[in-house]
Amino acid sequence: MRSIFFYLLIFSSFLTSCQKHGVTTPYEYALLSAHVYDDKDRDELPDHLNPFLDFDEKNYKARLNIDLGEVIDMVDNEDWSALIPYVGAKTFARGGYFGRAYVNKKTNHLIIAHRGTDLNIKINELSLNQISIAIDDGKIWDMLKDMDDDYDIFHGKIPLQQFEAAQHFVKKVKESYVEKYKKEPQIIHTGHSLGAVLAELCAVKDNSKAITFESPGSKPLASQLVDIQDIDVEKVDITSYNAEPNQINTLHEHLGKVIPLYDESTLQSAHSDTEKVLSLKLHPIKELLKRFDEKDGEPKLP
Repeated sequence: MRSIFFYLLIFSSFLTSCQKHGVTTPYEYALLSAHVYDDKDRDELPDHLNPFLDFDEKNYKARLNIDLGEVIDMVDNEDWSALIPYVGAKTFARGGYFGRAYVNKKTNHLIIAHRGTDLNIKINELSLNQISIAIDDGKIWDMLKDMDDDYDIFHGKIPLQQFEAAQHFVKKVKESYVEKYKKEPQIIHTGHSLGAVLAELCAVKDNSKAITFESPGSKPLASQLVDIQDIDVEKVDITSYNAEPNQINTLHEHLGKVIPLYDESTLQSAHSDTEKVLSLKLHPIKELLKRFDEKDGEPKLP
């Protein structure tokens, strides 16, 4: 009897271990949402999380069926009111979307991380010489070219240009995975901020799963997809991890489950706009990574 109990105990421990290591943790999704930004000081990924495929924007630009308006040569045109569409076309013609797919070798999941708006460059803190260098490196344009999509989200509209590109990337990722592994992938989307919206919209459209961070909320955007196909937005498998309430993560109603990365009992019932703006410093994905326990991958207890 003792030997049977001993083997049952070992078997139970084995199952527990398999379950623990058979799930991608929230911290790992946050790592991938940070990694896709390609920051120089990004955290290294665990060995079992491997980049699989990047989005090739250069080859995709020609596919975009979006009217960017006439590009005006301002040297020969003194109508400076035309400067806005000129700058807009020049800035946004590059699209802005970037995604990267990762394979979790422990779970065989294919995780697609969608990049958000790059706000690492603070123009008001740069000297004129630094701004010139940033422009030459294309870093400022990398930030500005997302602004039209951010504007659409602010007004409750689907950022069509980036969403179309994201859908194209998802299709290519599936094809590449099937070609390499000879089986259909189980896809999970992740992303931060603008990337969170794209991840959630992709999950809704493809009836898949999304784990996101600092999402502005995508329910009014996802509801626009209902007219296109039969979608029950109340039953989507989406979990969003958010910092203290700010102007971004309270923008729209959220889909799925929202997990606060703070002690809700310590916050006042009402939040002023000033408090929300101040809490924007906690919005970057690097700040959210600090809210997770690296060992068990779960949010730290308040």
